[in-house]
Amino acid sequence: MPNPKIITLVGPTASGKTAIGIALAKRFNSEVICVDSRTVFRDMDIGTAKPEGEWTEESIETSGSIRQLFGSRRCLMVEGVPHWGIDLADPDEDYNVSHFKPYAEERIRNIAGRGKLPILVGGTGLWIDVLVDNLDLPEVKPDPKLRAELEARHVDDLFAEYKRLDPDGALVIDGHNPRRLVRAIEVCRLTGRPFSELRRKGDSRYDCLWIGLDVPQGELHRRIEARVDRMIALGLVDEVRRLRSRYGYGAPSMSGIGYRQVCAFLEGKRDLAEAIEDVKRDTRQYAKRQMTWFKRRSDIRWVSDEAGAVAVVKGFFAGKQTENRPGG
Repeated sequence: MPNPKIITLVGPTASGKTAIGIALAKRFNSEVICVDSRTVFRDMDIGTAKPEGEWTEESIETSGSIRQLFGSRRCLMVEGVPHWGIDLADPDEDYNVSHFKPYAEERIRNIAGRGKLPILVGGTGLWIDVLVDNLDLPEVKPDPKLRAELEARHVDDLFAEYKRLDPDGALVIDGHNPRRLVRAIEVCRLTGRPFSELRRKGDSRYDCLWIGLDVPQGELHRRIEARVDRMIALGLVDEVRRLRSRYGYGAPSMSGIGYRQVCAFLEGKRDLAEAIEDVKRDTRQYAKRQMTWFKRRSDIRWVSDEAGAVAVVKGFFAGKQTENRPGG
């Protein structure tokens, strides 16, 4: 039996992935699986720019064993398009790609089994690669003593060490996120190898069309500025305040962009204007790292808008694919 066809739509934050993913889903009888390491957390809506919609329970009957393994089969209906992969964990859970991969694989099987086209939409490059390329990640158990040592150090010191241990990995990691830096250094030290070299590729499971959104840098920066301003207007500070009162500053999810900067404001370390500028700066840097990650793939078809994406999908089903590269 041939591998099921899937579409993977990637690009930096604020590039318009959600809107184009919805447009493609409406046109090609599809359902969306969000592949984002932040939208998996419940109650973190504004700062993760989750799409707005209504929750519904899956109407397709699911076997008891699958239901027990993956829990409630809720999806978020956005403009009539089912969106999966959202609100899978509480903010204080240490939810990672090893949890997400089996969930997303089951969703792909279910969607394809109902005669629909799965569309993966996201900007978390490692999660997408693990899923589409069937990567095996190293099973390295946490070392409490080493973690305590690392967590006591300044984030700049952590980033400097990780850059020495894994120069390639340092190009794409969030250098301001202590939780991710601690884990990356932990794996490097315990295995004696760079974290970025430990992923092993398994057998291909999907016939995948990769589409990338290539937005000019100036336009992307303008969109990021507008998005952050909108988040503040929608109540990001109150959202972070509620999360802080329930889960504390130390919850794994609170280290994400938008949350840690507002936490600094709530702790009195920055005034609000400074925190907002920090969010914008760190988001721009994150978008640059995302593009660094995606540009290394030669199989991504880069487009600038919805019309370009539609044309590429039509070519995919017609058996016509050509390579192109993103702009500068």
